[in-house]
Amino acid sequence: MRIGGISCLFETRGGKAVISCRRHHNIMMYVMSEGLGPVSQVPSHLTRIPMALLCPNTNCNNKTVKGEVIHKGPLVTVATGDLILKIIIHEEDAMQSVDCQRMSINLIIFGALAESVSHRVNPGDVLWVSGFTVGKSPTANKDKLHPCNLLLSGEDACIYISKQRPPEPRSSLASRGSSLTPAEDLRTPRAPRYTYVRLDELKNMAVVNVYGVVVFFKQPFKSRGTDYCSSLKITDQTEHKIGCTIFCENLEDHPRIFQTGDIVRMHRVKVHPYNNSLTLVNTFGFSVVTFSGTVGGGMEPRTSSKNFQLDEDDRRTVEELRAWAACQALLSSVSAAVPLSAVQPNTYFDLICQLLAKASIDSTCTLLRVWDGTRCPHALLKVIVEPNSTEGPSSFSKHKESHIANVLVYDNHVEFSKHLKPGAFLRIYNLQAIPGSSKVPDLTSSQPVESDHLAFHLHGGTSYGRGIRLLPENSPDVQELRRAMEAFLDHQDEDVSELNDSELLEVWSTPPEFIDGDVVDCRTERCCEHQLQLVTLTQVKQNTDGQTHHVRAQIVSYEPRQLHRALKLFCCSCSAIKDVPDEELLAGIFSEATRRPTACTPPPWALSGHMDLPGDASASKPSVHLSTKLMTEGKTEQLIFLMGCSLEETQHLSSAYPNVVPVAPSCGQLALLDLTAPFLFRGANRHYGCKWCSEAAVREPSAAGVEQIDETIIAESLGVQPLQLVLLLKLQLQDATDTLDVYLWRHAELFFNVAATDISTNQEAQNSIHQTMDTLCPAEGSIDERPWLDLCLMAYQTEGEERQSQTCYQICNTVVIKPCCKSPDNAQ
Repeated sequence: MRIGGISCLFETRGGKAVISCRRHHNIMMYVMSEGLGPVSQVPSHLTRIPMALLCPNTNCNNKTVKGEVIHKGPLVTVATGDLILKIIIHEEDAMQSVDCQRMSINLIIFGALAESVSHRVNPGDVLWVSGFTVGKSPTANKDKLHPCNLLLSGEDACIYISKQRPPEPRSSLASRGSSLTPAEDLRTPRAPRYTYVRLDELKNMAVVNVYGVVVFFKQPFKSRGTDYCSSLKITDQTEHKIGCTIFCENLEDHPRIFQTGDIVRMHRVKVHPYNNSLTLVNTFGFSVVTFSGTVGGGMEPRTSSKNFQLDEDDRRTVEELRAWAACQALLSSVSAAVPLSAVQPNTYFDLICQLLAKASIDSTCTLLRVWDGTRCPHALLKVIVEPNSTEGPSSFSKHKESHIANVLVYDNHVEFSKHLKPGAFLRIYNLQAIPGSSKVPDLTSSQPVESDHLAFHLHGGTSYGRGIRLLPENSPDVQELRRAMEAFLDHQDEDVSELNDSELLEVWSTPPEFIDGDVVDCRTERCCEHQLQLVTLTQVKQNTDGQTHHVRAQIVSYEPRQLHRALKLFCCSCSAIKDVPDEELLAGIFSEATRRPTACTPPPWALSGHMDLPGDASASKPSVHLSTKLMTEGKTEQLIFLMGCSLEETQHLSSAYPNVVPVAPSCGQLALLDLTAPFLFRGANRHYGCKWCSEAAVREPSAAGVEQIDETIIAESLGVQPLQLVLLLKLQLQDATDTLDVYLWRHAELFFNVAATDISTNQEAQNSIHQTMDTLCPAEGSIDERPWLDLCLMAYQTEGEERQSQTCYQICNTVVIKPCCKSPDNAQ
């Protein structure tokens, strides 16, 4: 219950309801009554998701995670004054096939909610959490818990607490599927129990409820009317096979069948005679729920309905059908999808994949660029399309390109593909692998004929179940696909040397080899005013007080070895550090923004118009919005708000205008893009904002008394907390006594005598750092050949992974001196 921004905590004491309220900035926690049963007090719109299915890309809307508290850490106050609490919860009723590491997960709770939970929750309590976000756990390798954390902050975060464990924990299916009604609705009558008819007992024209195992199905296709039609055939233990025809206007109301062997539960279907047999047709009030047919698989129901009922009888029925179907020869033809690494020519197969990009070839054919993290052993056909006709990134790294397949879909599948968005997970049914390019439509003269290369075709029609199905992110198939993709990314980091110079230039240019093998001699010099004696690394470690030390040591190793990964974005307000987004991610954000409906009301202070781009013949043209106040001050072109452009087009226009702010329509108004993308382009420089510290909105800037508008003025007017480009390196030092890990970041610009903003755009600055690190820590050669460096180290205290204080070190007040460089005193 929330009253005027006050969160209320509910519990029962001595049979009387007690309501205790505490102001929580709209953050809620419920201590549930014992007599009512904990599950019945969790809102019905929340669906439980097993811990095993959690990953950083999980859709957390209306989801809840349940677990027993097995550890509660102390309430910690950080430097910003915010409160943080860490709790570990364990999922007792996880599936037996789940890795035990994924059965316990860290909850990281922030703010006033952390304080309330700290006072109310104890080990042994059972929690249902909602309104969370999922992030990668930095401690997974050490604490052996789930690889993700659940983060709870903001007004959507909510925790339901059961102060005693339920006597008989319900299954994950029962927890998710029970009618979870709020306290004020407890008087409503229980839903009626449904009666299910066996398939050998169907009566003509009767309206029935049935369970069945799918032995054949076709994906929904457009009928001659306004509805979509799908057909399937089911059976049960009676071994009767019954056809089903479903007509629904909305695709999401059709059975979500992924493969034969899936189990469907259909309510209110009518029995009709057809060709001397019986068939089932949906009637008024029809609903369908689909389950995986895998023995021992999850009980996650696939349905668009929010009012479905599931109980232990349903669970038992599904398990019995799974066990029966597994022993039947009729399902012997059921096979898993084939990964790209196992595809053979002249075969039909199902492919589970992720869509990276798509492009229209002509009115009857669409190109889908997909991957599954594996590499096809056969050479794949390359399909050349115009970059401006591609939705999603138009190019990828050489290593990733070798793992991408081009799928050509035809006829009725073209219409469905129009609704697909890059990043979606798909299962493509009855895909054919055909050698050669003779069947590729509109083969351009610029595209070579590749007779021995495999092409993938999804032919028109629905025969043999041919079609495309969107897979939810919590699907076990998607989880397996993600693991393959993560393995690819790990391997890509190891094989980054395969990338050529032009590809790495997108994020960090690879410098050319040194001419004639010359290596510039380097040394370091301390530029501090400390009067300190040199100490050994052993002495540094023995001195636990935070203070400054002078040492002389060599660099044994450093990371990241790929220096483009050392460029980070730092928020001086919340001290958050994040990676600079890559071009592929940014291109996707801009591409998604251009596909939004463009109808919006410009701000009253804006003068709006459209812009013609060179070579752009499309009907939709980018919109430009100018500040009328800046126009009166004679600064019209110093700042433009740009809507409807791709990343490449925005970057091109930033060379003609001093300041370009990309915007997009949102709820009928102009809004900034997601702050993952730059909020401002200034020439070659991109400026990013902090998602957590910004209150971003499109506002008119004020530049009175200022000759030139800069990024500071723009950030202030937009409510954006700007992020600072920094270098972050971890170095291992060594002397005769010990080794020591140190960081180089706050004084990295001084150390290399290069500004971080120059590093992101200037080839010469990038070459300078590569050259310096190759000299201080060459990849080859003995440690004796590496230079001895005079360094100033600063020790400081920080919180470790278990909230324990630990000592860290960073290099400060030190500069690299080259023979041709000026000393720091003479540097400009």
